[in-house]
Amino acid sequence: MKIKALANLPVEEVITCFLTAFENYYVKLPADVEYWKNRFTIARVDWSLSFGMFEEEKLVGFIINGIDNHNGKLTAYNTGTGILPEYRGKAIVDKLYAHAIPRLKEKGIEKCLLEVICENEKAIKVYERIGFRITRTLKTFSGNLPKTNSENILQKWDFSEVLKSGLYRPQHYSWDNSAGAIQLLGDKVKTYAFGEAAGPEAFISIDDAGNIIQLESRTGNYDALLSAAGELLQEVKLKNVDAEREQLINTLQKWHFSNPVNQFEMEMSI
Repeated sequence: MKIKALANLPVEEVITCFLTAFENYYVKLPADVEYWKNRFTIARVDWSLSFGMFEEEKLVGFIINGIDNHNGKLTAYNTGTGILPEYRGKAIVDKLYAHAIPRLKEKGIEKCLLEVICENEKAIKVYERIGFRITRTLKTFSGNLPKTNSENILQKWDFSEVLKSGLYRPQHYSWDNSAGAIQLLGDKVKTYAFGEAAGPEAFISIDDAGNIIQLESRTGNYDALLSAAGELLQEVKLKNVDAEREQLINTLQKWHFSNPVNQFEMEMSI
C-alpha cells in the first residue's frame, strides 16, 4: 500500500470511500454527493494537504484536512478520517498522520484539530496514541423555539457588521461554526440582531436548514434572543455548542431541547 495526496483524485471517489467507511456510524450521514462537495468547501479543505492510503489504485483510507487560522495558529482541521472496514486494524490512521505531519509543517501549519463523538472510544485511543489531547466538549441540541410576543424585534444584519461590533467570540465556536465558515456560506446564512444601530446587543446567524450557526448576547440573556428568534422559525438545531456556555445551555434545557450527541474537540501541536 502507498500514501498519496488526494489532489488528483476525483472528489466523487473520495466521497464514495468516505460513505463506505462511515456506514453504521453513530449518526447517519447524508448520502448526497453535492452535500459533501459543499461541506468540504465550507471546511476549507486543501486536497493537496489531504492524504489517502491506496491499495494499488483503490482508496482504502483517508485524512481530509481543512486549512485555516484557528485561535491565532495556522491549523489543519481533520474534517474526516475513515478506513474501509476490511482494512481496519492495520494502523493506517497512524501511518497517514506520520506521512502528513512533516508536509503540514513545511506549509507553516502549527497544529492539528479534529472532533470525535464522545462514545467512539476506539477512535479516541488512536488519536491519543498519535499525540492528540482532548481540549473541550461540544454539544448538539435540537428543539422548538417558543412562540412568544417578544419585545425585542430582530432586524437583518450584515455579518461583517457584527464582526466589526466586537460581539463575535471566536473561542465559542467550532471549525464549522466559525466566522470563516459563515462567510463561505454566503446567502445560505442569514444574520439578525437587536440593539442600537451603533452595535447590536445580541445576534443570531441561521442557515437555510434551520441550524443556528452562531449566537451571542452581551448580557447573556439567551431567553430574550431565542424568544425573538422564535418569530422567525420554530424547529432548530445547534451543533457543537461549547459545554462551557452554561447560560445558553441552561436556556435550551429549560425549553426541553434534546441533546442527541456530544463530541470531544482534540488538538495536537506539530
